[in-house]
Amino acid sequence: MALVAVLLPPVLLGALLALGWYEELMLGPPRRRGRHLRLVPDPVDEPAPAAPAEAAPARRHAA
Repeated sequence: MALVAVLLPPVLLGALLALGWYEELMLGPPRRRGRHLRLVPDPVDEPAPAAPAEAAPARRHAA
């Protein structure tokens, strides 16, 4: 029982510090490490051409 009372506080303190470090790592600014892959590419400076009105699908009424 005395062994638990002596060892438990340092273990809990170490876990608390590790969680704090992990939180700072996850919430901090992103670090650039070589290649950085992204799902969405950077936007292009040129605007995309507008689709013509006749390319839009026509709505049909239920008969």
